[in-house]
Amino acid sequence: MNVENTSFLEYDKKNIRSFQQMALEFLFNNVNMSKVVFCGGIADYLNLREYYDITINDIDLLFENEKDLLPMTSKLATKRYSSKFYKTKNGEALVNIFRVGDKSINIDSFPRDFTNATHTQSPLLGKMVWHTSFEDSQKNHNNEIHLNTSEAKGSDYQWRRLYKHSRKASLYNNITFLEEKKLIHTIKKNML
Repeated sequence: MNVENTSFLEYDKKNIRSFQQMALEFLFNNVNMSKVVFCGGIADYLNLREYYDITINDIDLLFENEKDLLPMTSKLATKRYSSKFYKTKNGEALVNIFRVGDKSINIDSFPRDFTNATHTQSPLLGKMVWHTSFEDSQKNHNNEIHLNTSEAKGSDYQWRRLYKHSRKASLYNNITFLEEKKLIHTIKKNML
């Protein structure tokens, strides 16, 4: 394990709540992680953890073949829903409920064609995982989630959901702005 991976492991153990860590360990032990891609809050956490402290609540996954989830879905309560907020291959989403005692966390899985998105790898709790890229996550928070949610919920759109996604969009945008500013500064410095 390299130094960066070690420091992220320490950071992850300190900043991901213990119950979410248990759910992720369950996932690592029951799903071939090369066949799924984290999206949503986990992708935001991975994309932004060098800059901000992000909380992980539920776990969101993209998958191409439902058979790849069978080791998990055979052990957890699984419900199939129409996906109102995210575009999926068949319009459905799977929700697996990971329970320990009276606590539970949803592992939401969305069938998606991987060819239309960019994914990257990062360490998460010491394991290399795939997740949606910084650019795709930024685009999603800026241009898609609020519109999909507004269309799905209409007048029942909760302001908290809009606030959450607009806040994440601003975090991504701030990093992009700072990186562009740093690049411009470096170019000007090299021109002198």
